[in-house]
Amino acid sequence: MKRAVLTAALAMCVAQPAAQAVAQTVNDQCFAIGDIAGQVASWRMHKKTKTQALDQAAKYYQGKADQQALNAIIERIYGPEGQSMTPDQASMVFTAECANHQKAPSAKE
Repeated sequence: MKRAVLTAALAMCVAQPAAQAVAQTVNDQCFAIGDIAGQVASWRMHKKTKTQALDQAAKYYQGKADQQALNAIIERIYGPEGQSMTPDQASMVFTAECANHQKAPSAKE
C-alpha cells in the first residue's frame, strides 16, 4: 500500500511539470503530439475541412516549431494515409513515431 501511494505521489510530481510544458510548446512532447493528432482526426471525421483545421491550429499555437508540427500532422491526417485513421489510431501512431524519433539519436551513441 505504501509503495502504491509513493508511486502515485512520484507520478504526480513528474506529471505536473510536463503538463505545464504542454501549454508552452508541443514540439517534441510526444504525448501532446499524440493528443493533437487524435483531435485532428476527430475534426476530419466530423467534416471539418483541412483549411479549418489549419486555421484552428494557427489560432491556438503561435510558435513556429509548434505550427510546423501541427501543420505536418494536419497534412498527414487529411492526406490519403490518414483518411482511415480513427482519433485513437492517430494518437497512438503519432505518439509512437515521436517516441521512436526521440530514441533514435541515443541508440546511435
